[in-house]
Amino acid sequence: MEPRYQILHTIYEIVKHDPEPQTYLCRPREIILRQFQDWSIIQQYLDLLEKEELVTTKQLDTLVISITRNGIEKLKEQGIAV
Repeated sequence: MEPRYQILHTIYEIVKHDPEPQTYLCRPREIILRQFQDWSIIQQYLDLLEKEELVTTKQLDTLVISITRNGIEKLKEQGIAV
């Protein structure tokens, strides 16, 4: 699996138990705690995922990340059980 899709999978793992995973606002620290990569690298992958419309990012008091329906579908295509 490509590294950016590993980030997508990590986000999904964070939100999968939420009744509406697309509305969960994931914080950077939640991803950092699960990925052993520098934040700058994670941010590059998030930018790529956002261009593919697999996640959305928004700057509130801190950055928040949400998975999109397309992101969940992409994981299904990759063979990830969702």
